[in-house]
This record gives sequence, structure tokens and C-alpha cells, in this order.
Amino acid sequence: PSMICGWLRPESCDYPGWGMDGVRLHSRDSGVPPQHWCITKADLRFLRRKIRGAVQEMEIVPHDLDPFDPRDTKTGPNMYTVVNQYIMPLTSRAGGMSWALLRHPEGLPCDIFITHCWAEGAYEFIGKVLNSWPMGARAAWCCSFANPQNLNIGELISTPRTSPFAMALES
Repeated sequence: PSMICGWLRPESCDYPGWGMDGVRLHSRDSGVPPQHWCITKADLRFLRRKIRGAVQEMEIVPHDLDPFDPRDTKTGPNMYTVVNQYIMPLTSRAGGMSWALLRHPEGLPCDIFITHCWAEGAYEFIGKVLNSWPMGARAAWCCSFANPQNLNIGELISTPRTSPFAMALES
């Protein structure tokens, strides 16, 4: 991928998983283990910049259920809006994988499990996670980034004890 990074496929520079098969990456039999569908602090900083850019470019826009102020840099659009208007279209074009595996197609071992409120503003959420990240921790599992939003998540969580959530919590 590095040979074509920035030339034929500039998105591959920021997203090493670009063009890979999301179904295969998330396969229970041959894919990346769910407890490795993780992101780093650097990923969260990168995502915050991307969200801000998408708001400025009007790729993420306010709507009836999330009338955020595009000029606000503290709270931002809520996570429902970010996932629906930014993460899902991006990961769909990339191959259908989660945002975490789009960034790290080989996966990362889980050090932290993050839970959040989907109605919380993305900038506020990311800021809180970054400010409370434990020293020495490398990677975090968070459903909005770990789960493949364009695939059948219902199938992934149909058996709670073996769901990606449970596997990440156990790791």
C-alpha cells in the first residue's frame, strides 16, 4: 500500500485498510478477532480533525434530531450523526469494515473498553476519552468505531456472550 499511498489512492495513506473486504476482516472464522477492533489516541485526534473538516465542508450537517451549531468546537455533532453521516459512508466506500479496522486492518490488542452515550457530542466525547486515557494503554475498543456499521451488527450481537462487546470486555 505504501507504494500507491498519496498517488493513485491518497486515502490509503490515512486508511491502510482501504479496499479490503470488510466481511472478511470481521469474519468470526478467519478475520481479525473482535477484541482487536481497536483504535489509538492518535486515531481519536485524527478523527476529531476529520469530523471538524467534514462539518466545515458540510458533509456532516445539523438535522432535526441533532441541531448542532457547525461553529461550535467544544461539543460538536452527536455520535449518531457522526456515524450516520461520516463513518458509515466512508467505511462503505472503503470496503465495509469498521472504522477501527479501516485504520488498523491487522487489529490492535485491547487495553481499554470505552462505553459512551450516542447522543453526546463527538468533540466532547473524544476530548473526554483523550483526557482520561490511562498511561501505558495503547488501544481502546469503542462500539461506534469497532463494529462494522455497514454490516449486520444484529448478527454479531445475536449471542451476547460471544458478541464483540463481550469479547472486548473479557480481553
